[in-house]
Amino acid sequence: MASVSLSLDNGACREIVVPERVGKLLIKDAFSLPLPEEDAFDAIHELEYRVCFAQLTDMLSRRDYSSGELDSKLKAYGYRAIEIDRALRVARDKRYLDDMRFTTTFIQQRIARGWGRRKIELELRRRQIDVNDIEGYPEAFFDEDEDFQRALEALEKKRVPDVRPQEKLTRFLVSRGFSYQVARAATSARLEGGSAS
Repeated sequence: MASVSLSLDNGACREIVVPERVGKLLIKDAFSLPLPEEDAFDAIHELEYRVCFAQLTDMLSRRDYSSGELDSKLKAYGYRAIEIDRALRVARDKRYLDDMRFTTTFIQQRIARGWGRRKIELELRRRQIDVNDIEGYPEAFFDEDEDFQRALEALEKKRVPDVRPQEKLTRFLVSRGFSYQVARAATSARLEGGSAS
């Protein structure tokens, strides 16, 4: 956060706290403000919105984010909630930001990495996505047979431990987000298959 001093026509001085990027612009560009105090603050808030939106689009140009993630990150930079909400609304209207697109892509990428349903749900919650708001979730994304196959694939890369293999391999799969039932079944299938690599 940056503190900016404004000298008013009546000789008084007002301090205003703005995000650092906005403060740098005010100082660097010798930003000329309208004379009435209220208009000056409106101009500063408009500048804050423009800088907030520019930062939001810059972040989205690197990777996709959820609305909740962007909201948290922009708040951490010190932008006011009203400016963040406005920037998020405009980004949604312009289709720069789409939580459903983000969520679908996120789930598909994590499934391809071998993650299980529980781990994906936990990560979505961390990114402030409610799984109950996802259309067709979980049926559209997960299938018990596919989960079982992905669990088996994850185990193929893992060496079978000499001590307590059932317990250790099951724990490994559960830590990857697979349900206990799927992990237990895949571990049993792997141990019965006997391919002890």
